[in-house]
Amino acid sequence: MSKSKRFIWQNKPVSVLKLIPNIITMVGLCIGFSAVRFALDAKWEQAVLCTIVAAIVDAIDGKLARFLNATSVFGAELDSLCDFINFGTAPVLVTYLWIFNDYSIKLISWGSILFFAVCMALRLARFNTMSISAQENKALRGFFVGIPAPAGGILALLPLICEFDLSEYIGFSFRSHPMFLAFYQSIVAILMASRIPTISLKDISVSPHNLWLLMLCTALIVISLFLYTWIILPIFGVLYLCSLPFTYLSAKKISASFVKNE
Repeated sequence: MSKSKRFIWQNKPVSVLKLIPNIITMVGLCIGFSAVRFALDAKWEQAVLCTIVAAIVDAIDGKLARFLNATSVFGAELDSLCDFINFGTAPVLVTYLWIFNDYSIKLISWGSILFFAVCMALRLARFNTMSISAQENKALRGFFVGIPAPAGGILALLPLICEFDLSEYIGFSFRSHPMFLAFYQSIVAILMASRIPTISLKDISVSPHNLWLLMLCTALIVISLFLYTWIILPIFGVLYLCSLPFTYLSAKKISASFVKNE
């Protein structure tokens, strides 16, 4: 192919429709990083909501790209960069402004923030490498490798979320224990960068006979989230963390069975 033809091919017009997923990704970036702006004004609930909305947008743009047949390498890289900002830097900066800003031992406080960001970068780099090289364990298609970026970002904010309503019920204030928060965020960071299988809902199928039950449970969850947002979210976060050992054992059993059948 000549240079002129290659130039024309690379600069051919792109349908606006196919740009919609990338535009949504950029909107998600603006929303997610706005969490830092709200944290600077000590508006903690709005900061957490920005991260949650960014996670919802992150789930939508990929599915929309596949629906519109608009997937591209550019879109995948843009999505990864936005994930790093939305879930690898913004949440931990929010917690730093919330609890660590006045903490005297900066080596621990800022060190845990840097460690989280590094682990997020490693997690996303591995994800991109696996996507490009098409490395996939067919036996573990229903699992993520490590905690996904959006889940990691929300889990990092879990102690802050507990302070809204739940702390008065459990009688424990996370804000008084910065060392615990640093340790907790470091554990979440390690789980993100690890190769531990975590549950993925995208490949889970439901029998038509049980579809009504799924819809009913979904409706109850949504209603509960609207009425008791800052209580239900921490409960979901704790349940997710508690499910990791069972997910790991289940994935190990499935993988062993798959190898045996081959």
